[in-house]
Amino acid sequence: MSIDNATPAEWNRAAASLNNPDPVNQPEHYRVGEVEAIDYIAQQLGTGVKDYLLGNVHKYLHRHRFKGQALEDLRKAEWYLQRLLNEEEQGG
Repeated sequence: MSIDNATPAEWNRAAASLNNPDPVNQPEHYRVGEVEAIDYIAQQLGTGVKDYLLGNVHKYLHRHRFKGQALEDLRKAEWYLQRLLNEEEQGG
């Protein structure tokens, strides 16, 4: 996205992320550059991305009791599970 040709929707998303950071659905540290990290990983792993997603579900479910951010980690597990479900539905 370029500042010169950003759509109103892109401006609204950018403004919302500044005012309401979302560490589960759009972590800032994963959105550096043109491609979000999860999309790059999916591109590189192909169908193996499902194993990556499942591993992250397990990781966040396991550690939710130990890091002091139980709800955030459970939401991350849910996010990865939803992405895995989407991959399965799409036949990936």
